Amino acid sequence: MLLLTFSFSANSYAQFTEFHPELEWYTIKGEHVSVHFHAEAERSARVVAKIADEVWGPITSLYNYEPDEVHFVIKDIDDYSNGATYFFDNKIEIWTSALDFDLRGTHNWLRNVISHEFTHMVQLQASMKFSRNIPAIYFQVLNYEDVRRPDILYGFPNVVVSYPLAGINVPAWFAEGTAQYMRTEFNYDTWDSHRDMILRSYALDKNMLTWGQMGVFGKTSLGNESVYNSGFALTRYIAQKYGEDKLRRISEALSQIGNFTIDEAFMDVLGKNGEEIYDEWRNFVTTDYQNRSEKVLSNLAAGKIIADQGFANFYPTYIDNGNKLIYISNKTSDYFSQSSIYSVELKTNVEKKLVDNVRSTLNFLPDKNIIIYSKLSDDNPNWYNVHDIFKYDLTNQKETRLTFDKRANQPNVSHNGNEIVFLFEKDGTTNLGAVDIEGKNFRQITFFQNGEQVYNPKYSPDDSYIIFGYSNISSRDIARVDIDGNNFQILLSTENDERNPIFLDKDNLIISSNKTGIFNLYVYNINDKSYKQLTNVIGGAFMPDVNIKGDIVYAGYTSTGYKIFSINNNEQEKVIHGNNYVWSNNPPLNVNKPNGDIGKFDLNALKNYDDTQTPSYVKEKYGGAFSKLSFFPYIRYDNYTTSNTFLQKLKPGIIVSSNDMLNRYSLFAGGSINTVGERDLFLNFNFRNKLPGLYQLGMKPELTLELYNVTRKSDLNVYFGADTIGNTVNYDFIVPTDVTYNLFEVDIAAKQNIISRFQSLEFRFIWSRYSATLSSFLLPNNALYPTTNDTYFIGRNLQLTYSYNNIKPSVNSDINPIGLEYELNYSYEFNKFNPDGKYIVEGGILQPAFDNFNFSKFEFNSKLHMPLSDNQTLTFKARGVTILGPAQPDFFDSYVGGLLGMRPYPFYAISGNEMAWLNVTYRLPLLTNIDSRWNQLYFDKIFVSVFADIGNAWDSGFPSIKDFKKGAGAELRVMMNSFYIFPTALFVSAAYGFDKFTTTVRDQQITYGKEWWFYGGISFGFDF
Repeated sequence: MLLLTFSFSANSYAQFTEFHPELEWYTIKGEHVSVHFHAEAERSARVVAKIADEVWGPITSLYNYEPDEVHFVIKDIDDYSNGATYFFDNKIEIWTSALDFDLRGTHNWLRNVISHEFTHMVQLQASMKFSRNIPAIYFQVLNYEDVRRPDILYGFPNVVVSYPLAGINVPAWFAEGTAQYMRTEFNYDTWDSHRDMILRSYALDKNMLTWGQMGVFGKTSLGNESVYNSGFALTRYIAQKYGEDKLRRISEALSQIGNFTIDEAFMDVLGKNGEEIYDEWRNFVTTDYQNRSEKVLSNLAAGKIIADQGFANFYPTYIDNGNKLIYISNKTSDYFSQSSIYSVELKTNVEKKLVDNVRSTLNFLPDKNIIIYSKLSDDNPNWYNVHDIFKYDLTNQKETRLTFDKRANQPNVSHNGNEIVFLFEKDGTTNLGAVDIEGKNFRQITFFQNGEQVYNPKYSPDDSYIIFGYSNISSRDIARVDIDGNNFQILLSTENDERNPIFLDKDNLIISSNKTGIFNLYVYNINDKSYKQLTNVIGGAFMPDVNIKGDIVYAGYTSTGYKIFSINNNEQEKVIHGNNYVWSNNPPLNVNKPNGDIGKFDLNALKNYDDTQTPSYVKEKYGGAFSKLSFFPYIRYDNYTTSNTFLQKLKPGIIVSSNDMLNRYSLFAGGSINTVGERDLFLNFNFRNKLPGLYQLGMKPELTLELYNVTRKSDLNVYFGADTIGNTVNYDFIVPTDVTYNLFEVDIAAKQNIISRFQSLEFRFIWSRYSATLSSFLLPNNALYPTTNDTYFIGRNLQLTYSYNNIKPSVNSDINPIGLEYELNYSYEFNKFNPDGKYIVEGGILQPAFDNFNFSKFEFNSKLHMPLSDNQTLTFKARGVTILGPAQPDFFDSYVGGLLGMRPYPFYAISGNEMAWLNVTYRLPLLTNIDSRWNQLYFDKIFVSVFADIGNAWDSGFPSIKDFKKGAGAELRVMMNSFYIFPTALFVSAAYGFDKFTTTVRDQQITYGKEWWFYGGISFGFDF
């Protein structure tokens, strides 16, 4: 329970921590950086080291801040493109696959991502209130249920609060805006046509993100990208209107202890609050876009929308002689990755879902009635998440995998149906390859090796050559190559971005080009190089397909995302030449107010780079590199002993953590103590690397060593000289003293994923010792009775736990999850327990008279979250425990009630060797998209639930159903965000037990039921 209050501290910057001990890792060192990489990513690593050293000076100069040595970790494991900055650890992780994202233009991937992530490192550290070794200071509250049982020292927690005072409070838009801005002179990331498309569409439709929404993530894929987009635009506006130096000064203002929002930093630096700056920018942008879009709006030629549900509708493809479409869509899902293949009858608009989890190009083979596509799969020995080619038979509705571990994406089938061309990647470079129609006989067509990128290959009408998108430094061109790999040449290369080529006939292509500043569809003649514009849209037109009538379907961008459009042959003639968008080369204000320091650096070398040449770095075996210790001070108000004074209830403590740069080893430890000496100590050490013997057997378990020590004190009276008169017992002497209860536990665990990423098997051994120390006191004859220690329990527990966790990713998964999670646990306990406090003399020394308690126990826990309509869910929770063999003392009982179980009854009310519990919860949204801020708190959504419980516990003989306890209750959940970065979950629940019952413990009768119980908490998620 105590560790739950620190779960975010340990994991908030530990995303993407899959470990791969099969890889051999190396290190090279630059002037300012160390770069760690596995052998398959060496080219990228050498380029990263070069870029990082080159951009170090200009970026640190802008913010007048220089970090310690930065560690880069380079991965080419999955078909995944991203960078992640762990700014408290001075670590940056880079995935070598170049970004090919439908909401971004094309830029040199490594130049862009290294500069972006390093700007994060510098700007965020410059904004920190404390040192980077102190991410936050925590304030915590633990309150407990009323104790009724004489054998229980204090109740189970019913209120758990953990809230941070953040060491950093940079809003998402400013962090991402400055990272994309980096140094504007680099031109590694620019305000390209995609970014302009997104903001333009929002502004013209008057649905831009609000000031509050820009501050946090936690949105859909489109919403999160809009934070990046709006942040970049507003950062450019501030730099151009108020001066580039204000980016540094705002960061410095955010580092001040008293500034907890960017509004306060704006007021300090710009003399205006956040809402004023936002309104000023939004009004300018809206008016500017209206003026520059005027001619386009007067001559729109977009066609009609034929698929508008979802924001990720891509790759429309005619089938069935143009009477039907297949396309990709995310429909009601929240993320691009959750897209699937759909078909739609064009006459009836009847849709059907065909294949889940597909985002690639689609190819239909009419003679075989099959669809060819790629999808991500981790069905390989090391569970790498890579693309392979599949086929789907529309006749028998069966999916078949054609390639294995080829990293094959964006396939296209030759017109004769014999071959499939595709792109594949390695070490940050993509190339074209081909297999036969059954996925066999792979051959490589192109042999690029310096970070070149290829896209969307298409066979020529006679299958003699292939056209494809091509990028070397930035933007995209259209290239061709013969099917045997000869005669590579650029077909179309301009200052514009040309993409998504398809053949209209042997001499003409239909392409998407941003030559007017907006992506539109054009016919491009290969021979005479002429263009004919087919659409005139206000968003963007991409991914065309054409039928035999000349009608075109395409993916068109709107302010609510990508939709599938159809534009017939006649409407394509409506475009009037010259009715173009007015493109701005340096938006929003077309002026610069530079910081004045860029002249100190070789800007020509930064802009005209040649990354095919890198310095001669010395490659060494990775020897381990650890982050500096992070410290999380906290102060806890711990109310387990109500008789303690306020100061005695305060328990200051500290958590320390460190990881090695590859996440192979991690340390998470801490402790706290109050003024009466009660302590809470723990240590958690993780090992995630090869284990000789097990690794050769294909096993890669994660090893964990956990140590715990908890002490609690209680007052105690020692009675002497008992004299019984009638029913009254009188004592001659009552001597006050205290007893200290001491728990020490050691856990050793090995956890291994099995079958899939959703499933794991854990073996755990637990050794524990419970003891009580009676403090010394004076006997009635003034003799000193010495301190005595009584060890009354030595526990040994072997556990095997199977876990399944498959929660659907969604924007509401934090507060209202959908999916299934369950756990099966088998324990064999062989314990030594002295339940009656008996002692024997061995060798002249008094020893506890332990009895052996050996037994097996099975436990089952499950949560099934079923979706209903309108973000409503029905959740079924079930738990069952059974001890095999004879009944065991109540020390080994399981408990049904309380915060973690059946809330209508307190935790210790219902206990037994056996137990069963069922909970049904109906949850629905009360308020969503609240978009309200109060100081550092941002309010997002509120859900309410009602629940009913039935459960019981017993020792032997299954009880009658009528003896099961029942109850019901309700819960309010509020999801917030604190300091822009910390998720903050507040819950309050009330529950009422319908059944009143009395239980006897140590000759004392205790009554429960027919009463209300209340619970609450604030943490980083709804863990209870």
